[in-house]
Amino acid sequence: MLRLLLALLIAAPAAAATLTVEQTQFVLTTDAGTRLTSEQLVGAVLAMTDPDGNAVTARIDAVTPSKEQPDVLLRTLSVRGPDGGFAPMCDADAYGRRAAFPVAGTFDGRGHYRRTPGKWFMTCTSGSQAKCILWGYSPFKHGSHGEDFVPYYQTCQHVVRADYDGRGTAHTRNGTSIDFWDDAGAEKITSAADPAFAFEAGWGPSARCASRGPAGPACCPPASCSPAPRA
Repeated sequence: MLRLLLALLIAAPAAAATLTVEQTQFVLTTDAGTRLTSEQLVGAVLAMTDPDGNAVTARIDAVTPSKEQPDVLLRTLSVRGPDGGFAPMCDADAYGRRAAFPVAGTFDGRGHYRRTPGKWFMTCTSGSQAKCILWGYSPFKHGSHGEDFVPYYQTCQHVVRADYDGRGTAHTRNGTSIDFWDDAGAEKITSAADPAFAFEAGWGPSARCASRGPAGPACCPPASCSPAPRA
């Protein structure tokens, strides 16, 4: 994740604009009240810090709608290296995209998403924080019956990473196909009749695996089956 320290439009005065994030959208507001959104910020250079506090200079090279959720705009970002040149910020996802987008809010030290006013982070489409939004579990949306999707977004992080006991340890293997569904109707099961798939596990709002199928006798690997702390 990356967080913003300062953002400037190319050739724009530093004091002329304030950058914020509304859900997954950059909004640059000038001192005259003009609002510029992500599509108008291509070419902007951002001065950010990584999770370790290291300075990162990133450039927005392109903005395109995601095919999964057209209202979520993907940013192609490049970061400046020690030699002064720019290289892609993100690893490629399953579709070959090296893209990212901002998300309003924060993840705390225990890996829980919070709607923290005035805070945001960057996430790449190759990571779980972006995948869960692109799969329909945006923390800014609600289910068909009014369900708050924040718990679903949080739970999705554990499902994607096969974090069985909710302690943050991933048990995934690159290239493994998964099918997932929920009780809010955001995703429906598509592999029930496919012999290549077998039920593995189900998660509840506590972030702990609530049930497990033939893949194993317990809901989590024996070495990590102690209960996870609740939020």
